[in-house]
Amino acid sequence: MTTLDEKTKELAAYKGRKAILLPGNDCMWYPWIAQQLSSIGVPCILTSFPDSYRARESIWKPFVVDTLGANEETILVGHSSGAAIIEDTKVFGVVLISSYTSDLGDANERSSGYFNREWNWEKMKQNAKWVIQYHSRDDHLVPISEGRKVHENLGTKYYEQEYDGHFQDDEVPGLLEAIQEKIKTQ
Repeated sequence: MTTLDEKTKELAAYKGRKAILLPGNDCMWYPWIAQQLSSIGVPCILTSFPDSYRARESIWKPFVVDTLGANEETILVGHSSGAAIIEDTKVFGVVLISSYTSDLGDANERSSGYFNREWNWEKMKQNAKWVIQYHSRDDHLVPISEGRKVHENLGTKYYEQEYDGHFQDDEVPGLLEAIQEKIKTQ
């Protein structure tokens, strides 16, 4: 069970605009984007998730909605697993980094619960005012075809990078500006 610190509990209860960072493994840019968003008035929840290795849908969805307080004012920032959370959760906006739609032939991904059905793309579109997506052609974990499929089905604002791999560096160039633009236009 994940125990939240007092600051995270306060942010989870906050009903205004906030961001929740959905962790992927080995991401170095989370603290950077959390600090950047906080500096423009969007507080961020950056906390450990339960079941972090398997990232099961049955555990993560309730944690994000019930424990962290995702709501219609929330920006979800997700890396790798977890893109399907907006099937049944209304949010303000979504950032997808190296997202995918299949289990990638991995038994752990297969057991996560996200990939045992077709996703309801129309419902996902209805549940977010906007979706920004980043994927890199040289991602060694998630093929570019996976990112393109997400883009085609969701109609995302799509940034296809050349040499960013699986986005495990200290920052994602252009990400803050892309989020700011969406916040301004909504």
